[in-house]
Amino acid sequence: TTAASYKGAYLTLSVNRNDITSAAAQSATVTMVPFVPESGFYKLYMSIPGCQNTNTCISRTSAKVTWLMNGKNSIVTTIKQHNLVDDEVEVLSGYVPASSQNFSSAIYVQLASDGTVDPQAATVEVVVDSFRLERITSYMNLNGVLQLHDDLTSDLQVNRPLYEPLSAGLPTGSQVYSATHGVSNDTNPEDTLFLGGQFFDSDQGYYSIAQYRDDKVTALSSAGLWGDVRAMAFVGASLYVGGSFNGTADFATALGNVGEYNTTDQKWYPMAGGVGGVVSTAVPYAPFGPRAVAFMGDFKSIYAGEADDLLELGVEGLAMWDALAGGWTNTPFLQGQPSMLYSDTWKDGQDSVAFAAGEFTAAAALEANGAVLLTPSQNIQAIDMMGYDLQPDTQGRFMVNAGLWYAKSNGSTPALVVGGRFSTLDGGANVARLQDGKWQQLGDIGGEVLTLNNAANLLFVGGVANVSAGFTGLTVLDMDKGREYNTQRLQGPDGDSTDVRVNRVAIRADTSMVVVGGNFTAAGGMLECPYICTLDINEGQWSPLATSALIGPVTDLLFTRDSLVVAGTFKNGTQPTRYLQRYDFSINVWSDIDGADRVPGPVTVLTAASDGTETTDGFYITGVSMDDASPYFFKYDGTTVVSPDFTIGAQSTINGVLEVPRSRIPSSVLGDSKSQTLSRRSDNPVIPAGYVLAISGDLFLPSGQRASNAFFYNNEWVPFLSTVQNDGSPGYVTSVFFEIPPTNVYQRQRLSVALVIIIAIAIALGITLLIVVVGLVYIYLRNRREAAATASAASAALAATTAGGTTKATLGAMALGTGAAGARQIQSDSFHNTSMARDTWGNNAVTGEPVSFDNIAPNTGRLTSGSPIGLAGLAAAGRKAAVSSETYVQHDTGKKRDIKYDEANESLDSIFESAAAEAEAEAENEARERAASTGSFGTDPGAAYAMPTAHHYDGKGDRAESPDYTRTSMYRSDSTNPFEQRMALRESQGTFPPAGPFGDDDGTGHIPMPSPRHMHAEHATAAALAGATVAAVAKKDSRRRSESASTRHTDADYASQSPSSRPSGESSVGGGSSTHLPIRDSLKQYPAFYAKFTFSSRETGELGFRAGERVFVIDQSDEIWWMGIVDHGADQPLEQGVFPATYVNSEPPKSTDWPDLM
Repeated sequence: TTAASYKGAYLTLSVNRNDITSAAAQSATVTMVPFVPESGFYKLYMSIPGCQNTNTCISRTSAKVTWLMNGKNSIVTTIKQHNLVDDEVEVLSGYVPASSQNFSSAIYVQLASDGTVDPQAATVEVVVDSFRLERITSYMNLNGVLQLHDDLTSDLQVNRPLYEPLSAGLPTGSQVYSATHGVSNDTNPEDTLFLGGQFFDSDQGYYSIAQYRDDKVTALSSAGLWGDVRAMAFVGASLYVGGSFNGTADFATALGNVGEYNTTDQKWYPMAGGVGGVVSTAVPYAPFGPRAVAFMGDFKSIYAGEADDLLELGVEGLAMWDALAGGWTNTPFLQGQPSMLYSDTWKDGQDSVAFAAGEFTAAAALEANGAVLLTPSQNIQAIDMMGYDLQPDTQGRFMVNAGLWYAKSNGSTPALVVGGRFSTLDGGANVARLQDGKWQQLGDIGGEVLTLNNAANLLFVGGVANVSAGFTGLTVLDMDKGREYNTQRLQGPDGDSTDVRVNRVAIRADTSMVVVGGNFTAAGGMLECPYICTLDINEGQWSPLATSALIGPVTDLLFTRDSLVVAGTFKNGTQPTRYLQRYDFSINVWSDIDGADRVPGPVTVLTAASDGTETTDGFYITGVSMDDASPYFFKYDGTTVVSPDFTIGAQSTINGVLEVPRSRIPSSVLGDSKSQTLSRRSDNPVIPAGYVLAISGDLFLPSGQRASNAFFYNNEWVPFLSTVQNDGSPGYVTSVFFEIPPTNVYQRQRLSVALVIIIAIAIALGITLLIVVVGLVYIYLRNRREAAATASAASAALAATTAGGTTKATLGAMALGTGAAGARQIQSDSFHNTSMARDTWGNNAVTGEPVSFDNIAPNTGRLTSGSPIGLAGLAAAGRKAAVSSETYVQHDTGKKRDIKYDEANESLDSIFESAAAEAEAEAENEARERAASTGSFGTDPGAAYAMPTAHHYDGKGDRAESPDYTRTSMYRSDSTNPFEQRMALRESQGTFPPAGPFGDDDGTGHIPMPSPRHMHAEHATAAALAGATVAAVAKKDSRRRSESASTRHTDADYASQSPSSRPSGESSVGGGSSTHLPIRDSLKQYPAFYAKFTFSSRETGELGFRAGERVFVIDQSDEIWWMGIVDHGADQPLEQGVFPATYVNSEPPKSTDWPDLM
């Protein structure tokens, strides 16, 4: 801008006082561009001349200063200029990039719109003299953490510095020793920076370790660690920490200088027992894949195992943790102590390397005792945890000769099993199984193991016999039961097992045959089977193959379809020694193999060959020449033995040959040139395309290299593994094997003794149940048949009484006579002979003519309460109206009402049917006797019977006067008939509730049926109600009259009895029931209830009562069962027991309720 005036050496920006807020005044700007020689942090100072010397104090106001620090940030502030003397004021501080052609920092000065102005001033002004930039220290409070941007371009430096502190720092004085980042796999997954060192913040709750995310420093769980953190490494979702600490800060978890923090569940986990010193380095060990963490530091021991059973292992400052197995594993073999270890982060599909520095005398990629795992994605990998690997035996010998992936059947989880000469930490010897990274004993095999194979759940372990240690050359282990499978032992030429040696065990597919070959002559002490024998796994019996003329130990066995190839040294007198034979199972004979005479020496290894898709009759032959002890290699192609090009050093030892698909070879092994070499095809290839041979042993390759395992194809070699022993001498590999499906065998399953017993018991119970069911069905069908016969007889008897003639007239006369002599009219003013002679079968009992049914309720066949008929007439009415006791028709209110009785009591149907059948049979006998003596039934058959008549009551329910009668029992208590015994018992219990009409307000009544539980004189009429001839009943009653005189009562006698003098169980509800007895003093304290229904006690402790009886309740604490007392009279004992609470009511019943109570 153009200055209004210059006063001395500084610039003045002046405007009229009233125009200070105008747009023109606010846009007036003084711009200054400083030269910044280098990027950095600067303080900006402004020089302000004093106003006293220039007499401008009244005009001075505030200046608005804007500092464009870099291409991204600018800072604005207001500076007052009312100072009397010259002054320098700090304006701002921050990062300023170096001046360049692309960018230079700038300072803008303007009039502040809100500055202080003197009211007397006509003009206002600000002065601009100079600005000074002072370089300062970058950051003052880093506290151990400085973040550096990896973008080093100049454009970035224009906007911000390459380094800056965290948005939220650590406490003052913090020392950070290690920092790493990873994805925190909790509820808010994101990239997180973990900081470890020597610091704490009690307010934020973290000690020695913390996490930085969302621009905040926060604590990990358990408040961190108690001690210093010096190293960290992130593997997967876990953070592995090393240093000098003994546990978490809250003392909840003990840690030994190393620990694992799982970011998923936010918890700390111990790493076995930790290490015995300070850890200085922790890195993910890339050559072992995404599962290994290496720790280095000043420690000589690590602690493996569980917290309560730790195992101390010696190390040299280097330890390797298997994150997947959760235990210490074998480290690279470094003969000396490393001082530095570095490894980049493992990445899928990329070669990863590690760097170690220190004083070493020998080094190898992996230290492993006995076995390693080969994978397509990497070279080698430890398969066991450190401290649980195989150990030398008691004599210091160590060797692994055989191995297999044991699986009982296809689909079952395989387990690695090895055999040789070694020991395990849990006391096993020479055979072991790998489980959870730990070698565990399978048994204590006393001799060196040479071969392993499995048939279903049986593991065959063969080797060199050691009789003193209990090993006879072959042990069969039942893997399901964890014990030895009992087999007869093999014997040598001397009759014992001292010199027995089992070199190979082979399984014949889809059979139960196992073939064992080696150096022995017999099995079980009796069976001769020299050098080769078969075992049936179902029978446990040894069997020999067909006798062979060749004699000699067997070194190897191989099944090819229907043939068994046997390798060994076989002699036959003066004939040339043979090294191969074949046994044909289709014809059970031994035969020579075409071309086998070319084999120059003993065969050591037989290997199955394929055509690239499936196994054929061909096989590879490897051995040692008898001429110079050099190794040889042949192939039997299915027709003859051929000799391929095979060049190897004469001092080589071949222990194993395996046909391997090229796809299974680790990609790190084969480069482009090697891959092309191994895939080059020939016109007549010995090895099928797409496959190579993995040859193991101690190999001296044509290239001069020495290898323990190498790949071979068309006389081309590619070394794979080299091994070294602890003393630095070269090592060797005995075998290489893959995880393949187990051989399918036929195994007969045997049930355990306990299971057989359980099955036998179940069968016996099933047969017993079947017998019971058949018996119940038989009883049911028999009862139905008998009931049908009884009903048929009763119907026939009734039909005979109503079909006309003498019998019908007799029944009619009986009904009329009985009605006149034994019962009064219910309604005498409407009594008619015609009505009395009606029956419910629709005929007049006298004339046999059809009659109307005005006195029968519709749809029920019941007599209505207004029917002008005597009770004897009801008895003669027949079964249709009286047998069914389930429904009663009440006419008190002119409506029908169904009332059910207790179905637990005996049905009247069965009473009537049984009585009818018995009475009818006696009547027939009486009729025959009378017919034989007189030739007729008599002139007054009705007078010949004394049928007991029912009691009668007036309209109010009271006993009415009636002629004397005698009551004779129909049943004998001493009878052998169960039904008659039951009926006699029921009659002895007393009379039934009233069987007559009760008075209602309208004068009408009804005839309730007798209660099925309280039968009395109505039993005597049951035969007639069932349709039997009354003469039979009368005769039966007359015959028993003398025997039951003690039970006879007249109506007057009965009415005069007190309730307490009646038979047990009887009550006269109409006037003499327990509800009218005086209450004893001892019972007045209990509430009285009244029975709504009859309850029959069935178990000891239950209280039985009849409907209408009074019950004194002494305990109502239970909702279902109450306890009460029933009083039957002053001279009767009180009865006490439990009963259903729903059977009583607090209100006494009304007379109109008695039909419901029946």
